[in-house]
Amino acid sequence: MKQIKYFAVNEEIENQIKSIRRAIYLSMNGICAENIDNSGLEYKQNFGVAWSRIVEIAQNYTPDYTLAYRLWLLPIRETKLLATLLCPPHELTVERLAEWIDGISTIELAEIFAFALLRKTTLTEQILQLEQSENHLLRLTAYHTLARQTANLNTEHLKLAIEHINPQDLDEISAFRAIESLITNITFRTSDLNHIINNKLKEIKIHPTTYSNQLIINIEN
Repeated sequence: MKQIKYFAVNEEIENQIKSIRRAIYLSMNGICAENIDNSGLEYKQNFGVAWSRIVEIAQNYTPDYTLAYRLWLLPIRETKLLATLLCPPHELTVERLAEWIDGISTIELAEIFAFALLRKTTLTEQILQLEQSENHLLRLTAYHTLARQTANLNTEHLKLAIEHINPQDLDEISAFRAIESLITNITFRTSDLNHIINNKLKEIKIHPTTYSNQLIINIEN
């Protein structure tokens, strides 16, 4: 059972949350919401608001950790997406990251959390740990994050990023795209890890999946 979280009363934060929820409601798109549900992305509440509109709503508020975390905890697709835009990256500490990742429940959240927030942090060790998680959504989060951080990672971190890739994740299109981007970006960054990449490709060949052959073709060409 998840622990119930309590927060000190903050009238400004409460008013901002009410304002944000109203903006989401006024922006809802029933057709998009139905398409999202039919795609297999499961949310307790989903108003079908487009990402571009989410970004517009976020621009009306000053990034604030408390506001962002409160939005993240709500069982609503749009508030969770907004939270990734309103959380100051430098305030996402190691301890706080452990609380946030518990809320990554869909492929969409994994992708957006990586793109909008986690890639802007310096939590490299923790991200590499996520890449080894038993939870495939956390591994997916790590792949997307690391693919966008290769220019800032040292050689040892790049090496681990390759070695931690789980070949079985190549059964899913989002993971395929992230892993392909990660390996490609590393090859552009340095040739010192080509032997590590080749070893990983051999491992992937041994464990064929939906997109494994396509990945090998794309990387080797």
